[in-house]
Amino acid sequence: MWNGDGRGAQRIADLLVAIRDLPASHTTDEAEKLYWQIDNVAVIQGSLYPAGPKVLPALLAGLRHATPASRPWLLNAIYEVASGSPSHRLSIHEREHIQMNLIQSVDAVRAVLIELLLHGSDNEAHTAADLLALIFTAPQEFLMPALINPQEFQELLIALATQPERQNRLARNVGLTVPE
Repeated sequence: MWNGDGRGAQRIADLLVAIRDLPASHTTDEAEKLYWQIDNVAVIQGSLYPAGPKVLPALLAGLRHATPASRPWLLNAIYEVASGSPSHRLSIHEREHIQMNLIQSVDAVRAVLIELLLHGSDNEAHTAADLLALIFTAPQEFLMPALINPQEFQELLIALATQPERQNRLARNVGLTVPE
C-alpha cells in the first residue's frame, strides 16, 4: 500500500500542496512534478485510492484558472482520478456509486471541457474529449441537465471527427446521428 512505508502523513501533505499549486504552475517541469504527487496518492495505475474522490472537486476547481503550462497536467490528473477503478473490496453498488459521483463532478465543468475541446491545445483537446466521453458514456443513466444545445453538439461531433469510433458511440448514446 502507498503508505506502508510510514510516510502516509507526508504524502497526504504533499498531495494537498500539489492540488493547491498545480493550477498556478508556470513551467511544465513544475506542473509534471506536482502531477505525480497527485497521481501517486489519489490513483495508482488506474486504481482509485480513497483520496481520489475527495480531491477531484479541488482539481476541477483549479481548471478554471490553470496556466497554459499546468492545464495539460491538471487535465491528466482529473482524468486519472475520474476514470480510476474503485477498490474491488467494495460492493458493486458502492463502486458504481463512487464512479457516478466522479462522473457527475466532471459533468459540472462540461462547458470548460467543451471550450478546451474546441480551442485548447491538441493535448488539452484530447484529454477534454476523454473526459466528455466519461460523461456521455456513463456506466448507468443519471439525470443531467440538457447535455448541450444542437449547435454545440454538432461542433463537438466535428471536433471528434478524427476519432470516428468515439464519435459514433457519443452520437449513439445521446440518440443523434453523426453528420456525413
